[in-house]
Amino acid sequence: MTKPQIVILSSIEWDAAWQRHQVFASQWAAAGHDVFFVENTATRGPRPGDWLRLWRRILRLARSAQNPRQTLPGNLRLIPPLVLPPTLPAFRRLNALLWVPRLVDNLRARGLKSDPWVIAYLPTATTLEILDHLRPALTIYDCVDNFHGLPAAPRDLAETEIALMARSALILTTSRTLYEDKAKLHPNVLELHHGVSPDFFMPAKARNGYERLCYFGTLWQALDYAPIRALAQAGFKVDLIGPRKQAPPRLPPGVTVRRAIPHQRLPESLAGYDALLLPYADNEYNRGVIPAKLYECLATGKPVLASPLPALRSFSDLIYIAKTPQDWVELATNLPKTESAGLREARVAKAGQHTHALVFAELNTRLGQAARESRRSPAPESTAAQRPYLHLIAFARGFSWISLFYGLARVSTLLAQIAAGRWLGPGQYGKANLVLAAAAYLQILPIMGFPLALSKFVAGEADDSRRAKIISTTLLTFLLWAGLWLAALAASVHGIAETFSIPVQLLELAVLFSYVAAFYAVISSPLLGLRRFEYRGRAEIIYGLSVLAILAGFMAFGTARYQSLILSLCLGLGIGSAYSLWAIRGFLRPVFDSAAFQLILRYALVATLNLLAGACISAPARLILHHYYSPQEVGVFSAYYNSTAQISFALLYMLSAVLVPIASKPEGQTEIWRALKKIGAALFAAAWGLLASANMLALLIFGRQYQFHGNWIIIFSAAAALILIHGIASSLYAARDFKGLCVSVAGNLISGLSNAALGLLLIPSWGIGGAAIALLAAHVFGLGFYAAFSLNGARGGSAA
Repeated sequence: MTKPQIVILSSIEWDAAWQRHQVFASQWAAAGHDVFFVENTATRGPRPGDWLRLWRRILRLARSAQNPRQTLPGNLRLIPPLVLPPTLPAFRRLNALLWVPRLVDNLRARGLKSDPWVIAYLPTATTLEILDHLRPALTIYDCVDNFHGLPAAPRDLAETEIALMARSALILTTSRTLYEDKAKLHPNVLELHHGVSPDFFMPAKARNGYERLCYFGTLWQALDYAPIRALAQAGFKVDLIGPRKQAPPRLPPGVTVRRAIPHQRLPESLAGYDALLLPYADNEYNRGVIPAKLYECLATGKPVLASPLPALRSFSDLIYIAKTPQDWVELATNLPKTESAGLREARVAKAGQHTHALVFAELNTRLGQAARESRRSPAPESTAAQRPYLHLIAFARGFSWISLFYGLARVSTLLAQIAAGRWLGPGQYGKANLVLAAAAYLQILPIMGFPLALSKFVAGEADDSRRAKIISTTLLTFLLWAGLWLAALAASVHGIAETFSIPVQLLELAVLFSYVAAFYAVISSPLLGLRRFEYRGRAEIIYGLSVLAILAGFMAFGTARYQSLILSLCLGLGIGSAYSLWAIRGFLRPVFDSAAFQLILRYALVATLNLLAGACISAPARLILHHYYSPQEVGVFSAYYNSTAQISFALLYMLSAVLVPIASKPEGQTEIWRALKKIGAALFAAAWGLLASANMLALLIFGRQYQFHGNWIIIFSAAAALILIHGIASSLYAARDFKGLCVSVAGNLISGLSNAALGLLLIPSWGIGGAAIALLAAHVFGLGFYAAFSLNGARGGSAA
């Protein structure tokens, strides 16, 4: 059987004092499990003394979770989480919306599959949010701390801990006190003490003196420094070894604070000390604590002086318990009299009952039982399933990444278009847009419906191996088909140029651009299905900024020719494609799955009509204007179109990129349609106003060479606002099912063909104004079709 993957939601960093978090992770990795160690997600906000620790966290994030001080097996991955502490409602909303999904995406990218086992250490809202996304097959709450005693714990800690326990098949505790607390609330609680490595077992021998004392572990507020100060003032030499969570207070000269020692070197360092210290403050937090290092101390055989923690009472025959600083001094002073060989051997024997191997064996036995019981019992419904508008939240989270990166990318390409238009002038800019218009038709066959199919079907698969088959099969099919179509196109390019009165050089550039654009569209679409919205956004921003930078180079060192803009776009798309290919490298396999091929082909063929509809929106006006007028008019039209309709298409792409995966589920369909009906009119009005403003600003930048016409601004911006509403409805239908896809394509075709027909009718007489009216009327027709279909569906009881 495949061993389950283990996700450890730790309460400490990997390089903190070595505790069961790291021990269990290492043992599971050694046993052949894939282990994902998510470091501390926090329970409180940062304090001034935490800045050094936060800086180390930032460095770990910058190094992509690679810790240079540790040599880890390949199946143990460290994941430093970028999340906010769950102390404020705003922080929790940001975590739910952005940072937790980003963390889960990182886990998936590092190899996490579905149905992992999760070991949770922090009972916080952040942990619950992570569990909502991971949907583990088994959840275990390892309660190693009395969190209710923390002075800055979240106010609802009791509620979030109860929620975590409700999801957990097994609760682990480290002390009898914690066991008694949790056993009242859960039927399956196990008291499992910290274990000890064989390296800590030392020969039990007498000491000539007991002058050198040592505490090893984290230095923080849970320690009681009063006995340490008293021992130093009494003449003992005290060493404190460990990482600093909070800086210790001012201490006498007899106390030396040493840096943390790697855990594997700690036993040899302890050999030189005469006795070991466990000095803990008397507070609510420590009431439930049993020191993680207790059995390590016992394994050395050395005397152990400890504070009177409730969890240590049962060890009073093996260790020395001191209440006051003076008690500590007296006990340390009397060690030569009280220590014996029998006492040292008893400590070693007690530690031998709690080795790492024995503790881990007991843990695995109980986990196996819990896993079998959980398979027989239905899993408790997560709070995510009960949360209203969950899919809208997921949409907003995905849209945030797409809008952040894609918006910046579209701004970059729009700036490139405006800069090119001003630099080239209407004539050369018109020729460049003729290339783009011809490419809109030429790229239909190579692209087909591959991007939509990849986005939809990859989103519907939970198994990564199945996703890899779909992605690999689709890309291979695309490459073979595009190659065949390119060969046919190369043989007929001169005939096409003569038929449509387009220069051969211009048409050859259109072929080049169409294939680069096709490859980029297909190779980046799996990122949407995988819900790696951030990566998809990065591909867009790489493309957009590359175009702007390359065009700037042409403008600085080249002549004003239309080829400069086309080559800039091609090179930018190529760079963006290279990044997308790298981002999906883990899903590329040398396979061809016939079942995946048949599934995709059905959608790819139908969705090809969407490309035809899109081409009939963007291309006819340019081609007709070129036929009846000149490239000058094509350039002016393109200035208006690119600063209105193209912005609308950019917004629409951002929206549909997230809508398609989310609206593929029935509950997502219902929620998004409901929201669209409420805000549709307001959205149109706002879009119209913003697009009109954008159009006027763009024309000012384009320059006086481009005619400024108020009526055109009104019509183009209104048409662009309708494009946005029409496109949202189209995306929702396309995502629903195959019938919905057909409705979507039909509505797009009505708009596209209407635009082409109206353009042929109006442009010869009215020129650019006729093109604007055709664009507006075409989308009124398309929306009318969607409205009619929705009404008919409502009468039949099957409305979206």
